[in-house]
Amino acid sequence: MKAKKNNKLILQISAVMIPIIIAMMGGILYIVYDSTVKGFLDAQNGMMTKKLTDMGSDTVWDIELSDWCFDYFNEHPEIIYDTEINVDDNEFSAYFDADNAWTVEWVESAPKELQEYAAKMYLANIRNSASWVTKDENYVSLFMFMTAAENEGRMLYEFNGPKSEGLLEKEEFFDLSVHGSVVDAIENESDEIFFERTKHFTYDGSFYIGYIPVKVHGKIRAVIGIAYSWKDFSAVMSSTFHKAIWLGAADMLLAAVVLLVLLYRKAIAPVSSIQHSLNEYVETKDSAAMIDKMSKVKSTNEIGQLSVDISDVVAEINRYMKENIMLAGERERVAAELNMATQIQASQLPREFPPFPDRKEFDIYASMTPAKEVGGDFYDFFLIDDDHLAIVMADVSGKGVPAALFMMISKLLINNFAKQGNSPGKVLELTNDAICQNNEEEMFVTVWLGVLEISTGKIKAANAGHEYPVIKNAGGEFVLFKDKHGFVLGGMEGVRYKEYEMQLEKGGFLFLYTDGVPEATNSETELFGTDRLLKVMNEAEGTDPKAMLERVKASVDEFVGEADQFDDLTMLGVTLL
Repeated sequence: MKAKKNNKLILQISAVMIPIIIAMMGGILYIVYDSTVKGFLDAQNGMMTKKLTDMGSDTVWDIELSDWCFDYFNEHPEIIYDTEINVDDNEFSAYFDADNAWTVEWVESAPKELQEYAAKMYLANIRNSASWVTKDENYVSLFMFMTAAENEGRMLYEFNGPKSEGLLEKEEFFDLSVHGSVVDAIENESDEIFFERTKHFTYDGSFYIGYIPVKVHGKIRAVIGIAYSWKDFSAVMSSTFHKAIWLGAADMLLAAVVLLVLLYRKAIAPVSSIQHSLNEYVETKDSAAMIDKMSKVKSTNEIGQLSVDISDVVAEINRYMKENIMLAGERERVAAELNMATQIQASQLPREFPPFPDRKEFDIYASMTPAKEVGGDFYDFFLIDDDHLAIVMADVSGKGVPAALFMMISKLLINNFAKQGNSPGKVLELTNDAICQNNEEEMFVTVWLGVLEISTGKIKAANAGHEYPVIKNAGGEFVLFKDKHGFVLGGMEGVRYKEYEMQLEKGGFLFLYTDGVPEATNSETELFGTDRLLKVMNEAEGTDPKAMLERVKASVDEFVGEADQFDDLTMLGVTLL
């Protein structure tokens, strides 16, 4: 028989890795983008802060006439747009030579023309200071406005580029209602420089603006701002970001290749070698060659142990075959044992029902529908003595060959310790300690273990991180029994498990399951859930375990529809008659 090439494992690993890599790449790109924007804006803020500080520190704000000038601008806004000075110095030479020249008293007693002259000179100084401070800067707009009315600022100058004169040809206002940061600064009389990104400026476009309040005698009278084009900022940040994208993608691709190579060498290649050798053995029946090939599998994990176990099975089969030739009378027994050896991994669960035909005190039924991959769910039930029935429901972490081996080991340990007469909590403690001794792969199993006293219906149980059991007593409804969960088996050595008791009345029903039932997912990514499970069970008639499990299975299948099943569907029901 020709060996079939099977690449499912590498495809399954790739199917898991690719979404993870994409998600990681997305997260990294977000972090890079965020840090790029933050770093660029921090640098820009520093430059803008220095520029605004230089402008805000001009001594023109501290002169005595500052308050009077801002009041004059509000009362006579026309001079902001007509800056031509028409004053004859000879005519007012007495005023300029006075000892109190350029004071509030001096200007208030001066003629109207001189007042206008003083205000225009003050405004000219403001504009000249701004033009010198900002020469050769690549800004979109440099402006200054004073508070004119509620949520409105009156422009005093605006430099649209470093070559502009800063003069205003028409009356312009700055709408503060769309600039919450500016309004807050004015209301709070803040001294701090602050920044904002906005699309609501004096003209269309997206801008990044820095502001510095102008205080006179402790009160904000105006605000200076520098606006830069966000489009220009984005061009610089995008260039840096694109470089980070290519570098990050290359790193992630390299990491993925290295990881796939390691997985192939450590897991896929040994499994493929075992599979190929088994196919050859099936064809040639050469046990010596098979054992020799298994000895060359050097994996130090469950796969390596599997090769040893296969070698032992092959050696045992070979011994049986030789004995069969020598002892014709033993032929039938050897054939039965060989058949058992080939079925042992696929048939670990009780499958004959009713399992105890002579016992009429209870009825029990269980089922497991595996997902596409080999799973680790298992159930078990067995009589400890005539009046005590042990019931087990468990779920091993992971999939594939390791989970299957871990399942067999866990099942055997629980069975052995329970049959020794240990209580449920003690059984879980002993099993956990045994598993932890050689658990290099850090696998674990969740287990619900109960011992039913058949004569009284009393159940003594312990839960190692498994799903809540469902119970119904005569005349009642199915409800979750929210027991206290202990830690999973295999997670940590020395764990102790708390026991509790449940009462199953005659006619009552106990239902156990793995997370494949409540976590079954439909095409809209909705979970089947325990609420829907209880509803389905409470709507069912009777308490026949087989009929109940078939109804739950049909409801789950109907809910899932065409969506893929990613976990085993394992259930067990017991009725006390």
